[in-house]
Amino acid sequence: MATSREYATSVIVTRQELSKMILAQRTVLESGRFKTGVADKAAILAGLGGIGATVLGLIFVASAPVSIAAGVAGLSLSLFGIGAGGKMEDLLEYGIKGMTEILTDINAYGSRYSQYQLKFPFLEYTLQDGTVLRFVQGKGVVERARSGSGWEIIN
Repeated sequence: MATSREYATSVIVTRQELSKMILAQRTVLESGRFKTGVADKAAILAGLGGIGATVLGLIFVASAPVSIAAGVAGLSLSLFGIGAGGKMEDLLEYGIKGMTEILTDINAYGSRYSQYQLKFPFLEYTLQDGTVLRFVQGKGVVERARSGSGWEIIN
């Protein structure tokens, strides 16, 4: 069985990296099949294959698509077994919605900023084999943004 913990932490990303984080978490939501406990590992691999290891590491901690797919498959089966698969899907959806709202907010700045420091609430699982997977589980906040003259605090 996996152990879990919740925490908030900051990540520094570009707009494009945040878009890829959303895509990666959506791939896990759609192919993880937490309600049935039978993840589609091939679909997870296909969905994550075009996303770089840096972005995968930002969102999931694990950065190799094969490790993520295997981890999601094991987690899906475990959560299904204790009746928590539906709740996991809800949390993944909340995280996608939260990241999408922040992406909308930062798109309003245009090209003024190159990077953003975002603080998100995460749910992290450590699997029996030591693989660590984490997921954004809600709305985060923009803490600061980097312009040509350095970091600025924005609200």
